[in-house]
Amino acid sequence: MSLIGFITIIFLYMGHLHYLFVLETIVDEERDVASKIYTNTFQLVSEHYESVANSILMNDAVIDAFERGDRKQLLKLTAPIYKELVAQNPHLKIMHFHTKESRSFLRLHEPEKFGDDLSDFRYMINRVNHEKKKQIGMEVGRYGINYRVALPVFNKKGEHIGSFEFGIDMNYVFDIFSKNYGIESIVFVNKDIFKIIHKNNKKLKYISFNDHYYIINPQEICLNSMVPASVLSDKYVLVNCNGIENMVFLVTDMKSVLGEDIGKIVFVKNMDGYAKQIAIIRGISIALGIILILFSFYLLRKILNRYAHVIHTYQSQLEIKNRSLTKISNIDHLTKAYNRRCIENVFRKELRRAARYFKPLSVIILDIDNFKKINDIYGHNSGDKVLKNVAKIITGMIRETDHFGRWGGEEFLILATETSLENVAIMAEQIRKTLDAYDFSEPHNVTCSIGIAEFSGEVNLEDLVAKADSALYKAKKTGKNKVMAYPFEQ
Repeated sequence: MSLIGFITIIFLYMGHLHYLFVLETIVDEERDVASKIYTNTFQLVSEHYESVANSILMNDAVIDAFERGDRKQLLKLTAPIYKELVAQNPHLKIMHFHTKESRSFLRLHEPEKFGDDLSDFRYMINRVNHEKKKQIGMEVGRYGINYRVALPVFNKKGEHIGSFEFGIDMNYVFDIFSKNYGIESIVFVNKDIFKIIHKNNKKLKYISFNDHYYIINPQEICLNSMVPASVLSDKYVLVNCNGIENMVFLVTDMKSVLGEDIGKIVFVKNMDGYAKQIAIIRGISIALGIILILFSFYLLRKILNRYAHVIHTYQSQLEIKNRSLTKISNIDHLTKAYNRRCIENVFRKELRRAARYFKPLSVIILDIDNFKKINDIYGHNSGDKVLKNVAKIITGMIRETDHFGRWGGEEFLILATETSLENVAIMAEQIRKTLDAYDFSEPHNVTCSIGIAEFSGEVNLEDLVAKADSALYKAKKTGKNKVMAYPFEQ
């Protein structure tokens, strides 16, 4: 009997060790995926609103009105844009023009209020105006914590005349986490910072967490009241709320542009499904201990297989999430073509392959002619439709072995693998003719200029792109709507 008891204890202890192993594996992988989602989501949001801001600041009428100090005209030009952007994303809280002295010039979200000096607390705007460079990050304002994208504004002469910013409510990102990934968020705000926000936002809901932080906009009273203070320092905590097991873990510290502590972001992941599976398996382990003498080794193998299945299932789900995340981070949000970062990575790989195996490789750089006029005459929505249609047409014409991406603005780049300059010229001309003949509605006719070049042993992609870009420049200078090859014919 003592031998059976000893074997039973060993068996139960092994079951407990496997329970801890599965739990730790799930926790580590969930935290890793959550951190990647957090980083990439903020990057995509900032890239999107930076692109929108640049598009607005390309409008000469907007710049002229801002430079003249004509608030009425500037409001007339930009109010429809702000209204459309808010309709797309209600979490867009701020669209703001500032003078170069960091005074409010036009708040699209509150146009009747202007002229106040913001230099004492809007350090991001001070930095943009001082350094004349964009600033992206979190900053505390009078009404809350916003993720801000701020850019310097220059006139036609290149003179700095002020700054422009978007401010997006943090809840926009949290909603993305909740809807797309099943992750809820708890926001802890430093009590000193909270006083600034609460002074102008008395309706803000909050509860005290400890001596240093408040939880703002608490969603689940049970969960918030049961989260221990150790969540801000431990790897993770498990909290059972209304019979549901939740994993709670710190994702990031929120810092201002000056490095001051704003607060912390904690994620909550419903682990009930996995916890129940593990609990069931653990219960089976205990039950099997009673009949260990008959089925011990057989059932031990079964339970290990069950544990392996749980881990395999969970890892498969994580792999799907990672693939989806990778795809999002590689695609241009407007045209659905590769973004510049992705096409540059592909470009470098193809250059190495062409050099190693002595295979031809050619590059096409395509630029839409008079695109700024399209935006000015027909509006940015029509300009966006032109970009989408151009990308759709090109995608349908290239081969599966070719690579296509948005190089920037109205420029696109195509990598034609195992293709000589002579053959890529034929491809480029077909694309040019197809775009020239296509009815874009507004405007009806859109043309493009194209530069092409072939790999001839360049050390890096910049050299090859420079050749194609030189050819594109010559196509533009000699009449547009044509294909030019590098080297130029004498």
